[in-house]
Amino acid sequence: MTIFREADRPLTDDEIGDWLRDLRGKPYSIESGFDVTSVFRARLGAADTFYFAGVNVENPDHRVSTHGEEGAIAAMVVALGRKAELVEGWVMGAPRGLEKGTDNPLGNVEVSCCGKCRQQIANFASEDVVIHSVALNGSASTTTMGRYLPDQFSFRQFRPAAAEDDATLPPAPTAAEIEQRLVRTGLAPTSAEIFDWLRSLESANAASGTSDAVVLKLTDGTLVAGVKIEEAAFQDVNAIQCAAAIANAAFGRITVTEMWSFSQGYPGDPDDAFVTPQLSALQTLLEFAEDPDMPIHLFNKAGQQRDTTLAEAAHKALTPT
Repeated sequence: MTIFREADRPLTDDEIGDWLRDLRGKPYSIESGFDVTSVFRARLGAADTFYFAGVNVENPDHRVSTHGEEGAIAAMVVALGRKAELVEGWVMGAPRGLEKGTDNPLGNVEVSCCGKCRQQIANFASEDVVIHSVALNGSASTTTMGRYLPDQFSFRQFRPAAAEDDATLPPAPTAAEIEQRLVRTGLAPTSAEIFDWLRSLESANAASGTSDAVVLKLTDGTLVAGVKIEEAAFQDVNAIQCAAAIANAAFGRITVTEMWSFSQGYPGDPDDAFVTPQLSALQTLLEFAEDPDMPIHLFNKAGQQRDTTLAEAAHKALTPT
């Protein structure tokens, strides 16, 4: 799987560099033409050799674009849940089409994480976590999150109880379980099976306590999951952005033909309420949808399903029915 590896030892810098280059061409960099690839090593409990990859996924509405680092975080949260921690990171960026060995000066640039991504990383990483900026041609520089983003603002300040409560830390999943949480292929699951999958996924929701999960179906029948990832400065990644980031990193440019969505925890919503995805999330979906009338299936907490379309959902966004 191009977006996830579990290792019995830390991967070497050369292995990570090759992985970052292999991911080039997967970013959906329609606006910038600048491919960003990222790999993060993650920990859940004592297990700390889970590696997740991400790429930048751009949108004509720039504010709903996701960056390569956010893509790797997206895969980590879907796979390991909101208690996962980032323990080391690598990022590479260069114009699309360049290859290692290029004489273009941009092949030697050690691209650093932007401010938005530094803020995203801070919510899952301590100040001593090491971040490596790797040039396409192979040179690298290293810093720590403490130097990257001094005096970090994160949920450890905003909602310390939610950020630090690890009393219910789940056991680390197996590699096979992680792959099943992220992507499923060669299957035609029932609605009940998809609902069970959605219910099993955990949003990072320290701000609101609400949860959103989606499954996207691609043209070849592949299913890809995503969850909401909240951030202390409210630079959140919504569930559709999350799934699209994972799908693009795994397969390159995608086309979505169908979606299932499940939300819970919204104030005042009874068990039989259906929550429509937000307009910003639907904007991401529109960029990859096969058709504006593609089917969307909404689940409520009771497991009942209501069918709509992308166009209809855009009109009903944010309105429980």
